[in-house]
Amino acid sequence: MPTETGTVIAIHGPIISSSDVDAHIALFAAFGLEEVARADRSIAETSAIWGTDGQASREVTLQTPGTAFGVRLIQFTPGSDVQIRHPERGSDSEALKVIDFYAPDLPAALAEIEGKGFRFKDDIADYETPEGRYQEAHLWGPDGVVCALISGDPALFTDLATIRDRLVSEPQSISGPVQDPGPILAFLEHVFGLSVIHRYGLDDESFQALVGTSTAMTLRAFNVGTAKSEPYFGIIDYGMPAGSQTSVFATARPPARGLLGATVRVRDAAAVAIRAGVTPIRAFIPGFGETLTVTVQGPNGAWYQAVEG
Repeated sequence: MPTETGTVIAIHGPIISSSDVDAHIALFAAFGLEEVARADRSIAETSAIWGTDGQASREVTLQTPGTAFGVRLIQFTPGSDVQIRHPERGSDSEALKVIDFYAPDLPAALAEIEGKGFRFKDDIADYETPEGRYQEAHLWGPDGVVCALISGDPALFTDLATIRDRLVSEPQSISGPVQDPGPILAFLEHVFGLSVIHRYGLDDESFQALVGTSTAMTLRAFNVGTAKSEPYFGIIDYGMPAGSQTSVFATARPPARGLLGATVRVRDAAAVAIRAGVTPIRAFIPGFGETLTVTVQGPNGAWYQAVEG
């Protein structure tokens, strides 16, 4: 269960801007999540929270049973023609990209999820790190939301996931590529008091194929959160040559569709708001109740919604 450290109680999980919440509910049901609450918002309420113009919204909160972690879906109405990410541009930066899940038995998880109508990329990365060897498969779901299954020696995951005895774990991490990790690392420390809990590097052709780029990569990654065994943020620098990546920061904003941001449970949302330079509001958040909340976009394009309590 969540570990209370500093400002942040826990990272709940990703927030998705969905063109069809039922499609995403079906996708995440295949990954073991269940709906726990939903709510409809007026145009005024939606605008106050997300800064949108003329959109109402429906919110659905999903959860991995037995944990306090999950996924939140936001369907804006009217919706947007803009999709944040596309499979043919896998190296685009300054927006979130991947929701990671641990799969103890990768072939079994692939077969089960694909049996429910979802297709993983044929490319499966198989790479070595100083900690050990991993396998990784990617599924491009509705609205360009990427779900990854990561597997390897079970001993590697004793402190990398809370749920380790099911088909897949809770959402293990929420990650995205940036061209410069410095600003987002500083933002997460200043606004939320979060620091790097793990870092690693990777230079592997199979991972390059999984990302979907022919440009050489020398990846370095920084995992930021409260504990390695709970959901964390992956700040990924692909190490590609200058000018070879496209920033989608300007389009990664509501109501654009895709992996929009993440929910962060905090003790004092007003303090977070002061550090972020924004105004907190009171709102009903499905699964969290009536609470003080703060929404702010980070330098990596992700929208972080702090929820008090």
